[in-house]
Amino acid sequence: MGDAVKVEGQKLVELFKEMIEKKVIISMHVVGAGIDRLTCITGLTESPDDKHLLVDPPDDFKEAAANKKRWHLRFNFNGPDHLEYLFSTRGGTLSKKGLKVPFPEYVERLQRRRYFRVDTLTGSEMHFRMKKVEGVIHLINISEGGAYGVLVKHNFKFMRGSVLKTEQHVHDVRMLFPGDEETPDETIHVKRAEVVRVEHDQERGFYRYAFKFKHIEKEEQDRLIQVIYALQRKYLRRRK
Repeated sequence: MGDAVKVEGQKLVELFKEMIEKKVIISMHVVGAGIDRLTCITGLTESPDDKHLLVDPPDDFKEAAANKKRWHLRFNFNGPDHLEYLFSTRGGTLSKKGLKVPFPEYVERLQRRRYFRVDTLTGSEMHFRMKKVEGVIHLINISEGGAYGVLVKHNFKFMRGSVLKTEQHVHDVRMLFPGDEETPDETIHVKRAEVVRVEHDQERGFYRYAFKFKHIEKEEQDRLIQVIYALQRKYLRRRK
């Protein structure tokens, strides 16, 4: 890969140790089984002749990978620098401590940003304005770079068809995320977002929209990242 840099040796060990400490979410793909799941690396074991990573196994891993004699797993994640990292492993065993996979020789760091999408909690909303149009989206998922959801309310009473079109920009975006006992309610402000996809659910008659954030202040971006991390942690806990 022309845009990839290999991370290996002691730098790779340090990268994995930081991921374990920060509970960085990784995406795991089981080649040949059609499984893509979010998980995290929970430990690093070292012996005189070998090193292994311990991965938290998804609930359905054992069942889905049972017919594979030698697992081929592909992983990707966002690193501390927000760039995308990729690595793969072959082999491994399932133990009480988790999924034990061989330590990779290297990890590829791609020179591009990648955003994980994470499902939002019920009650998460996005309010926006575009010229005279004001609307409310029920959020389905979000990432650092955008949002996706269903339009549930707008102020155009006699509007037929889609209120928004691709490439249109919406302004004064407010995203409301309900909290719980652990986390307070959060409101994140985005100055401008672009409609990048429009989907029409003909059966139920509503529209879903995907937005790309075009202008967000650094402080708001940092708070959005914290909301995403909190949602990912909830997602992993629910899965156990």
